[in-house]
Parts: sequence; C-alpha cells; structure tokens
Amino acid sequence: MKPLNIDNQGCNPISSNCVIWQGPDIPCIKLCKGDSISDVTFKLATELCEVLRQLDISTLDLDCFDPNNCGPADFHALLQLIITKVCALENTTSPTRSPINCPDCIVPIAPCFYYTNGTGDTVTTMQLVDYIQAIGNKICGLLNQITIINQTLQNYGIRITALENEPDPVLVLPSFVPACVITSTTPISIEIILQALETAFCNLQGATGNPSQILTAISAQCPDLNNQPQLSGPGVMGTILGWNNTVSNLSQSITNLWLTICDLRAAVTNIKLTCCNEGCQDIQVTMSSYLSATTLHITFNGVIPLGFLECAPGVTTFTISDQSGNFIVRTGNVIGNLNTPGGLSYDTTGLNILDNLTITATLCLTNVSLGQTCQYYLNHILNSTNCPTIIYTPTYTEINYTGTVPTGSATYDVKLYDAAGITLLQNNSIFLVGPTAITGSFTGLTSGTSYRVLVTVTTGTSTYDCPWVLLATPLAPCTPPTAVSGSIGFI
Repeated sequence: MKPLNIDNQGCNPISSNCVIWQGPDIPCIKLCKGDSISDVTFKLATELCEVLRQLDISTLDLDCFDPNNCGPADFHALLQLIITKVCALENTTSPTRSPINCPDCIVPIAPCFYYTNGTGDTVTTMQLVDYIQAIGNKICGLLNQITIINQTLQNYGIRITALENEPDPVLVLPSFVPACVITSTTPISIEIILQALETAFCNLQGATGNPSQILTAISAQCPDLNNQPQLSGPGVMGTILGWNNTVSNLSQSITNLWLTICDLRAAVTNIKLTCCNEGCQDIQVTMSSYLSATTLHITFNGVIPLGFLECAPGVTTFTISDQSGNFIVRTGNVIGNLNTPGGLSYDTTGLNILDNLTITATLCLTNVSLGQTCQYYLNHILNSTNCPTIIYTPTYTEINYTGTVPTGSATYDVKLYDAAGITLLQNNSIFLVGPTAITGSFTGLTSGTSYRVLVTVTTGTSTYDCPWVLLATPLAPCTPPTAVSGSIGFI
C-alpha cells in the first residue's frame, strides 16, 4: 500500500504493512497485539461496514405499519416509530374484548437477531419487550465499538506519525570465529564465511563427486555380492561380521569394500603360503579339537601345497578314545577343512566326554604330478574341563578380557587372529595355578573390524585348543567440532 504522504517533502514514507498494533487485544473484532496496521484498519473498516449494514433499514419489512404514511428515513426514525407504536398499543383497547397483550406479544424479528435454541431450531420471533431490549443492547454495543474504533484510529495516527519520523534501520550481519573454512582467531562476518564455505563445498564435491555420482559409485558393487562365497573362509560375503546386505550410502559401501579387501588379502595370504611349495617336505599340519556341548570339533591348521590330495578314497580315518577304554572311528576330509575354524564335527555318543579324549589319525597325502605320497601321524588330547571361562569386552581399538581358570596348573595362551582365523596377530601367554582369575587385553586394533580369539591350554606335554570366539570392535563415532564460537551485533 503506497502511503498518501509519499510525495510530501519532509515525510518519511513507511508502508502500513510494516507498522504493528502494540495496544491490547480486542476480542470482539478479533484484533490482536502484533497485527499490522493494514490488518487493524481492515478489521475496523469491516466491523464498521457490518454496523452500517445492520443499521440499514431498507432491508426491513415494515408492512405492518400504516401503508398510507411514509416509512422512516433512517434508523433513528425507525426506533422512534417503534416506540410510538408501542406507546399507542399500550393505550389501545377493543370495544369487544379486553385490552390487547402487547407489549407482551410475539413479533417477528430481523434476520440478524435469529438464534438457535436448545433443541436446534432457528428462532425467528421474540416477545416485543425482549426484542426492543435486544435492539437497544445491540445499538449500545455498536456505539461503544464505534467509540473504541475512533480512539484506536486516533492512536494509530499518532503511532504511524512517530514511525514515519524514525530513521531507516541499519542491518548488521552477525560474526563468529570459523572452525575450519577460514583460519582466524577473531570473529569474521557471516557473509565472508558463507563465501568461503561455498568454495570449500565446491572443492569437496569436486573431489568426491556430487550426490548423483556417489550413488552411481555405490551401485557399482559386484552383482549379488552378498551371496558370493568368501575367498578366505566358509560362508558367503553376507555372513561376514559387519557386512551391509543393503547398501544405501557411502559409509556402508566403504565398509563392504574394506571387508571385501580383507577377504581378498586373507585369501592371497593363504595362496602365498600354499601356491608355490613343492613336495612332502613343505607340508605342515597341526590338529586340535574342542567340544561344543556333546559335539566334537576337530580343526586343522597349517599348509598343504597345491596338487596334494588325500589318499583314496579321499578321506582320513580318525580314532577318538576316552580314558575309560571307549572309542569311536570316524572319517573326514582334512584338506577341505584346513584353516577352517569349525573343522570336522562328530557326535560323541559312546564316549565319556568328562574324560580326556585322545584323537589320532594317519594323514596320507599324494601328489600324482610329483609322484610323491606322504604320511603324517596326527595326535591331540582334549580335556574340555580345563578351558577357562572368559568374558570379552571389545572397544574401538582394544579387546579386554577377564575370567577364571579351573583347578590345576597350566599355561594359557590367549591368541588373537584375523577374521579368517589364519594370521596370528597377538598372543598373551601366562602360567596360572587355579582356580584363579585371568585378565588381559589386545591393543592397537582397528575399529569396526572382526577378529577371532583362540585359547590354548598346555598341561605338561598335552596341548589342546578351546572353542574359537568371533569378536568385532565397534565403529568409532565421528569427532564433533571444537572451539566454535559466534557473536551477533546490532545498531
């Protein structure tokens, strides 16, 4: 809205949209503190128009009055006519009946006085006295409102004049000390920081690609990689600890990428150990075992060069005996379970698993291309009751453990391997006389990485392995920014 005094010299034009009402709320016209002058003026003008409309007598039905006389010209004349009519009715009598009951009589009312009663019906008539009283109350209310409106408009005029005389406001942008986009120890204006931030973001996007390019890179993961077999161990890629079967962001994609690289490295390490050896002299195989409930697991670690197969029919025979003289005979493939944590699994029905269990086997390997056949005697004594009870607590870069060892003296080797259980990373060896506590930790680890722990117990000349434990360090959280400050100035 253009101010009327915009062309007057000496006036400071300000739009009424920029001036707000600071007076009290006026509920009857829905006027609230904080409304703009444009809104206040509109509401007052609207209410005034409604008052004028209600006072317009041209819409009233005056047929009940004497049609031979001219009707009232305005509302004041109408009210006087009604009063005159009421006074006449008060003094009127009929020669054939008693005086009529007006003003205690029912009369039709104007539509603006219609209301809904308790039963939901629209009431269109009232007692004459009540109707006149309602009209008087309405007129008084309108007069009061007009007085308030006039006072409000006068107040608005004073305030608008004061606002027009005020100088134009001066905007001061806030300043603060940036954390990284600009090197500074003093506050810098926000528009300079915004420009530096925009430049830094463009450089970052140029280095990493825009979101569309990043999503395209994420979708470049090998097809059906979740269900592809691991190269360094049993199972598919989707079973690796920490693997994301559904990749929707760069973090998940990089996690899968590193887990795939670790799987490849473990497989290549195994290839380097096995691909280029020759002959029986390069065969190195150790056998160990552990019990899981009543199931015996026999595991094999070491190196068997490529080209060697187990002698016909491609399996090795194992004799498992207890101290009570019971024994069972089982067969299984050693090469297919080499360096596999689970190894071969057998039911121990017929054995006393509370005794020491002795597992023996003659491993026969043959290499047709070399014309060599080799035999190795494997022996392992298992005593499951000597395995300590240990609780492991991984952190971002450590795996701490604590527990108790059973009665007796033994050397306990707590070994940390990679996720495939092939590469030995750390070994904590300690001689203990139980029952007593065993504690320790593996340090310098990588967050978000899988590891396997193997406890080996040595008593005298007997060495046996406890069950493998698969663990993982949690992903480290992002480091929040520090030394961030800011200031806002006003004039």
